[in-house]
Amino acid sequence: MPLLDTLDAGAAFRYYDGMAPLLAVFLVLAATAEPLSKEMEYRLSLARALPAPYSAAVIVALMPSAKLSRGQATALAEEAYQLAGDDQATAVLAWTAYRDNYDPKTNPLLDFPQRERTRPASCEQTEVNDPRNYYRNARAAGDAEFQLALRNIRSAVEVGRAIEVLAGLPPVEQNALVPRLTRLLSTASGSDREFLYAIRFTRLHSTILEVAEDRQVTSGRMLLASYRNFLTTNLSGMRCANNRAEEFKGILEEFNRTADKIGGVPMLPYEAARVITVDPGTKADRITSFPLTYKVAQAPIDDVSVTGMLHEIEQFQPEETPATGPILTAKVSIYQKFAARLKGNRFEDRVVREWVHFVAYSQLQEENPKLWFACARSFADWAKNDTAKLSELASAGDPALAAYVRLVTLLPESEVTRVLP
Repeated sequence: MPLLDTLDAGAAFRYYDGMAPLLAVFLVLAATAEPLSKEMEYRLSLARALPAPYSAAVIVALMPSAKLSRGQATALAEEAYQLAGDDQATAVLAWTAYRDNYDPKTNPLLDFPQRERTRPASCEQTEVNDPRNYYRNARAAGDAEFQLALRNIRSAVEVGRAIEVLAGLPPVEQNALVPRLTRLLSTASGSDREFLYAIRFTRLHSTILEVAEDRQVTSGRMLLASYRNFLTTNLSGMRCANNRAEEFKGILEEFNRTADKIGGVPMLPYEAARVITVDPGTKADRITSFPLTYKVAQAPIDDVSVTGMLHEIEQFQPEETPATGPILTAKVSIYQKFAARLKGNRFEDRVVREWVHFVAYSQLQEENPKLWFACARSFADWAKNDTAKLSELASAGDPALAAYVRLVTLLPESEVTRVLP
């Protein structure tokens, strides 16, 4: 008997694990004798051309609008789970799709994606581990899955992302979650780099104040008291050199307003934000591109000036900095600001085309897939409803960008935002 005839969908996928994803899924579907529609096959081929782990997220997002059998859905969800790799937030989406479709009689349940306990980020590090949507996706998967996701929390950033989940939940659910999150908040210290990132880039602060002021959340005062200790502990420790006391004036003002409003939690003196000790090993958390960014914002808008600015951006290369990673981020930011300034101007197309060329022939897709997708979205907006510009993007020399553009034009407009990250 042929091997394919003896395998169910999940077994077939695991047997062919390691093969090219397109071939693996073809063999899985052959095993289940359930071919996908030609339209779905084409959409999936475009999704697979996108950089991982976002290719996995797009595959999962394409599934609800397709008429899939449980076997087909299970195979696609497992493929997405594999493509997600170390991106646990995307892996949770794939895991949930798999769990909701698999047949426990023929397939084992995949392991729930859990984050490993991270090491504290020192002031010498410029990158901070940010789980972003991991806890929100875990919460959507179920209460048990959310509790699993909370097991290895250590950093202020992780706690900030977990506490974001509280926003928008009914008071009864917030009351159930607050005690656990309060305990986690009390242990999140030891890294000023992570502390500052959590304050700046997560909704930790605003969510805690919102929950504390809701009188239906009986444990809100407990959460605010724990937040006070969190602020006191982290502000009194060794700080990175670029963490300034004045940045926390507004934070403390808002905290004190809420503490005064609900009562029972002492206010924080502004002296609490004073920097006592500074880590001498602090490295800048971003490349200094301010002079060039300023020039882009102030330069005259004429042929000579625009040509000169584009040349300067192309040549931008800070000293003693690797040619990948932060450099790419800085250049993208400058192109983005220049294009935004020229929006609607006759020079806009020229700047965007230079930006497209840079992205297509840089290592941005490998170094920072999230930023690559942000660029792709900007390019698609620029080319919207313009056949010639869409054709330019598709032939820019970046196969992933070509696939993205084809998905944008293929999907109904109402689906683009939901399907494409």
